[in-house]
Amino acid sequence: MLAQEQRRQKALFVVFDTLAVAGAFSFALSLHDPSHAMAARLWHAKPSALALGVLVLVTIWLASFRHFDLYRIRGGGWPQTAALLKASTCASIFTLIAVFLSHLDFSRLMVTLGCLLTVPLVIALRKILRVLLQAAYNSPGVAIPLLIVGFNELARLLADQVLDQLTYYELIGFFEPGAGGERYRGLQVFGANESLPDIARQHAGLEAAIAATEPEQQAALVEICERLRTGWWLAPWLAQSPARRLRVEMLGDVPLIGPNGSKIEGLNYIVKRIFDLCLASMLLVATAPLMLVCALAILLDDGPPVLFRQVRVGRHDREFEMLKFRTMRSGAGDEEHRDYVQKWIREGREARVTAGDNQPVFKLVSDGRVTRVGRWLRRYSLDELPQLLNVIRGEMSLIGPRPALPYETQLYKDWHWRRFESAPGITGLWQVSGRNRLSFDDMVQLDLQYFESWSLGSDLRILARTVPTLLRGSGA
Repeated sequence: MLAQEQRRQKALFVVFDTLAVAGAFSFALSLHDPSHAMAARLWHAKPSALALGVLVLVTIWLASFRHFDLYRIRGGGWPQTAALLKASTCASIFTLIAVFLSHLDFSRLMVTLGCLLTVPLVIALRKILRVLLQAAYNSPGVAIPLLIVGFNELARLLADQVLDQLTYYELIGFFEPGAGGERYRGLQVFGANESLPDIARQHAGLEAAIAATEPEQQAALVEICERLRTGWWLAPWLAQSPARRLRVEMLGDVPLIGPNGSKIEGLNYIVKRIFDLCLASMLLVATAPLMLVCALAILLDDGPPVLFRQVRVGRHDREFEMLKFRTMRSGAGDEEHRDYVQKWIREGREARVTAGDNQPVFKLVSDGRVTRVGRWLRRYSLDELPQLLNVIRGEMSLIGPRPALPYETQLYKDWHWRRFESAPGITGLWQVSGRNRLSFDDMVQLDLQYFESWSLGSDLRILARTVPTLLRGSGA
């Protein structure tokens, strides 16, 4: 019911946003061309082109709004304004590009004015829509009285969501047997002198949101609601943890609740694998001359071997042999790295050290094991080119979490292990978002964010952001 209502709300916001965009550009045209000679000339000359231009214009703006979550942020305030400013900047750039490419006789000044007018008009129309919706929800016969059964952390979280979102629920308070006298955000906690049947008789059409955490208590409350012919629904105790979003699915007639997992499964996995295989093969051929130069430089500087082989942990905890160009002296030990990895994982932000540019980083600085050529290879991440073979073999992906070392997994917390739901990558969201300036927990959070919201478009964006990172020499 709520999901359907939210979809209807989003549709209304799309309609009002479309009116705002169309109104802003129409007003800009009126200001720039009061006689409407430009619009008349365009309409008589190329009516189909003009209609297509309007459609493209609205599509650009609505797509930008959707990309910046404006159809999830519907409550107004600064979050909406901040997202709107970002979306409008992006849409304005694409609008100017589209006008330039279309060769339509539009004034650039008029288009710029339309872009500037869109922001205040969207804010105004969204405010009007929220007022209209709230008035409709508060009207008799529409508003549904809601009682939250329980007064725990989950109950208060649920109350926050109801109060801060546009819903048709009129929250009357909490019910906790034996409690009383307490208040939360102005809402009363019933239960000292009232019983659930008493409250149900006072509020016709009452619904109960059961926020009790014990299964036996939940079952008893459901039985009472059924006897009172009161609508009810359960808030799962898992909702108390904001670290992982939940998803609800139906298996036949059985509802299943679970955490969001990796989207890289099923057909998505096949699409990503084909993408990896094709692009890695092309990159391997294209970079073959460069790899030959790197190999010769290693041989001349420090002799064989050229490749460094190391066991890493991949998807579903499977170990594999990762390939890199050797950047350290032959026979160099890993004790120093093991000590730092332990500090990095256990101590969090306290593990930062100061690099040569006086910026705090999470890595070994002035590592004496690295050769002269190795330092240059690491700077531009050229040492990772042989990993294209790992991608072709299916052990790695072009984009994914940082490949983990077996000994570091002994220090993992339970939630860290989720990063193995996806194949490790040569680059990833962690690399383009800071790489050595991220704590271990921050890096894992980015890993989870990546595969929980994966799309082929996100992979392309990360690859595009990787190129300037490499050219700047921001490697390890």
